[in-house]
Amino acid sequence: MFNGVVAILYCLLAAASFQLREPASGIAPMWAPLGLAMFVLLNHGVRALPGVLSGVIGALIIVGLPLPIAAMHALGQVFASCAGAWALRRMVGVPAHLLERTDGAFKLLTIAYASAIFSATATVGGLVLEQGLPAARWLDVGSAAWLGDALGIIVTMLPLLAWTTDRTPLLPLRRVVEQAFIISALIAVLWATFFGVTVLTEPMLQLYVALPLVIWVALRFPPKVGWTVFLVAALVALSGTVLGSSLLNEYSTHLQVLVLHGLITLTAATALFIGAAMFEKRDARRTLRERESHFRALTLLSADWHWELDADLRYHRLPDQLTGAHFGDAELNGCAPWEIAGEEALTLPWGLLRQTLERHEAFRDFLSRRRDGTRWRYLASSGEPVFDSNEEFCGYRGVSRDISAEMQAREALREEEFRLRALVDALPELIVLKDRHLRWRLANRSLLDTRWLKKTAWLGATSEELAAHLPSMADVLNDDHRISQEVALSARPSFEERRQTMPDGEERVFEVNVIPLSDDDGCFSGLVSVRRDVTAQREVVRIQAEHVRNVQSLNDELEKRVAARTTALEAAIRELEAFSYSVSHDLRAPLRALDGFSRLLVEDYGDLLDEQGREYLARIRRNSQRMGELIDDLLELSRVSRAEVHRSLTNLSEMARDIARELTAEAPDRHVMWVIPEGLWADADPGLARVVLENLLRNAWKFTRLQAQPRIEIGQSTLDGQAAYFVRDNGAGFDMTYVGRLFAPFQRLHNNREFDGSGIGLAIVQRVIRLHGGHVAALGEPGQGATFSFSFGSVCPG
Repeated sequence: MFNGVVAILYCLLAAASFQLREPASGIAPMWAPLGLAMFVLLNHGVRALPGVLSGVIGALIIVGLPLPIAAMHALGQVFASCAGAWALRRMVGVPAHLLERTDGAFKLLTIAYASAIFSATATVGGLVLEQGLPAARWLDVGSAAWLGDALGIIVTMLPLLAWTTDRTPLLPLRRVVEQAFIISALIAVLWATFFGVTVLTEPMLQLYVALPLVIWVALRFPPKVGWTVFLVAALVALSGTVLGSSLLNEYSTHLQVLVLHGLITLTAATALFIGAAMFEKRDARRTLRERESHFRALTLLSADWHWELDADLRYHRLPDQLTGAHFGDAELNGCAPWEIAGEEALTLPWGLLRQTLERHEAFRDFLSRRRDGTRWRYLASSGEPVFDSNEEFCGYRGVSRDISAEMQAREALREEEFRLRALVDALPELIVLKDRHLRWRLANRSLLDTRWLKKTAWLGATSEELAAHLPSMADVLNDDHRISQEVALSARPSFEERRQTMPDGEERVFEVNVIPLSDDDGCFSGLVSVRRDVTAQREVVRIQAEHVRNVQSLNDELEKRVAARTTALEAAIRELEAFSYSVSHDLRAPLRALDGFSRLLVEDYGDLLDEQGREYLARIRRNSQRMGELIDDLLELSRVSRAEVHRSLTNLSEMARDIARELTAEAPDRHVMWVIPEGLWADADPGLARVVLENLLRNAWKFTRLQAQPRIEIGQSTLDGQAAYFVRDNGAGFDMTYVGRLFAPFQRLHNNREFDGSGIGLAIVQRVIRLHGGHVAALGEPGQGATFSFSFGSVCPG
């Protein structure tokens, strides 16, 4: 579609241009299709080449030129348009720059005439081949073809470029009158000149009138309007010249063509260069405004404030940020810097700054400050002198920056550094900070106060260099340098214990801890070396070790003595137990005989005795029986004490119910409320656990005998953090004052007339509980009952 339109337009322009040819030479004064071909190739490249080729072939068919002329003409047209478009694209790049840049306009005119040489040469060659054009006419015919082709490029390309590249809006309606007047005047002048209307005595003078009008159009009209007017004017001039109605007919045909081409070229060049210069001027102004707006925005957004001083060293341009943020409501325009109230100079006095300014010298980072409520605001200013083109001093311009936050940060950093230095100096360790080259940069007070370093220039030196100045410390310093090198190479901390001889000959022990430092990129930037004198601690450790050895030796001796004593005690206990068993066994027979014969006396001779005699025999029997019970209890206590504990899971609930049934069977006339819950399990020796329960439950059974509603309860609780069990009754109870005697053998808190017993039962309970590793405790109140709690030294299984 696109190439078809190009071909059609090419054919139409070729037909119109052919109609305007000179009768004598047959050469058209303007070959417009060449300008169209170069335009489309410039804008669309090789994509438009098929349309150009089709248009050239179609135009030659329409015109009907002989084959040699047609072939050479087609070759010249295609080559000239391609070469011109290629040259313009390489030299200018953007088509719009042909109208908007003066160098682009110059290149357009140059390439138009240069490319026309190829097409004109081809045309002359075709005429030579077809008609045998004599050599005497080559120059005339060639120059006519060259000027026609060049004029076709100029007249056709410029309006097309204007309408395709110009984005300037058309003039408003209020300027329609001006447009109509200028265009009418220009057309009238050209019509009068080229269609035989005499206004001035000399025809050439009428052409001079057209030139100011063309300049007016170029200055006042948008490019698309101006080049459209130019196209119309060129067509008027061409038409009048071809039709022979021009006032220039008195000149020769060749001279008329030259005048026509010169007029159109001069008009085009004038309008082209004026328009390009105006566009460059507008573009420069627009660029300048954009840059000014850009820099103004940057200035307003920048933390730096720009200011200017006049030749009298007084402010005459200050930004609102500076006056509002730093100087408040003070009026500064017209004031010198040293005349501002409340502003203090810090870097140097105001007088010296004034001398610097009067000498027209630049200054950098001049600090000043002023009080803002309870804090200071700091300003850093830099400036340089300004001179005009005649080297006359005009004043100063510079920038100022609010560095209050920076100054506060510096002050906070100094305070923090002071605190850290004080902290480091207060430490008893010897601390050194080294840089990446292992040079000393900081040493704490503990190190500087040492006798061997106090007067040594250590700052910036390595330990190896210090060793050369301190021979007495060479070993210590060289060792320190070696450790530092190892840490620097490995970038890993080092911790060693070193035994070193000091200059005074004393041997000291140090813990040496060296820690590497790294920067933000993780690269080694230095290290910290900390030496801690642990000589006293190591001596203490040595003495402690010696004491431990002595104590261990004493403990070994003591253990031997204890073992021997234990062996002797165990032998004595075994002898005592054997004696007790023997005595108990030997006493049983006399006691049984005593009880038996007393019973026979009562039975056989009781009627021969009075009441008192029978009472004496009853007492003998009771005491012999009690003596037998005591012997049995002693044997039980001895047996329990020698028993071995074999733990297993024991059901205390079932065991308590068995004992309760036995007690109830012994005294069926008693009605006791038994409270025995299910699931009371214990990790204990079953036989020994029954001994505990039987003694406690029998005690409860015995001491509730006088209660109207006796109640005995067994349950689970805790005792000293262990799983525990209890037996509670509402019987006689006891006084807690005597609780310490409760578990001692043969100790009773009630007399035998009220409650009989041997006083061994609770002692047996305590022995069994201790064998298990548990605890037993009692709580009671006279007349309110008692509670006995016990544990087997294990966690409750339930």
